[in-house]
Amino acid sequence: MKKSQDPEFKAIIIDHYKQPRFFGKPDAVRFAAEEHNRTCGDHVEVFLTDGASPDRRSFQFTGAGCSLSIASSSLMSSLLQNVSIEDARLCLDQFQRVSKEGVEPSAEAVWQIFDGLRDYPVRSRCVRLPWQALEKILTLWSEDKS
Repeated sequence: MKKSQDPEFKAIIIDHYKQPRFFGKPDAVRFAAEEHNRTCGDHVEVFLTDGASPDRRSFQFTGAGCSLSIASSSLMSSLLQNVSIEDARLCLDQFQRVSKEGVEPSAEAVWQIFDGLRDYPVRSRCVRLPWQALEKILTLWSEDKS
């Protein structure tokens, strides 16, 4: 059985779906990016906000969709509070690795939740939505720093 199908991880997904963390459009948006899944109608908008210092930022999101797209947005936003651009890139890289290659059994629980995505290409699109928006924002953030 894949880790992402374990009852423990299903409970985490449902919790983040029913009580998403960092949900809502912030007052001060630095950058925003939106992604849509035209197949199922899911959509998510991710916002970059100011953090504790000029080189650190936080993320929030809004959107509507299935439990996987909302939970993925919530989990991603939880990982990306008061981070540097380098840390945000590392987080994105880790997600991309997990979604393509899977995870080691010793990986943190948050990455184990995403394990097995490559086995469900239709559902994995829902999970990838906020991460694709993050990638756009990181490009904007990089351009803004130069």
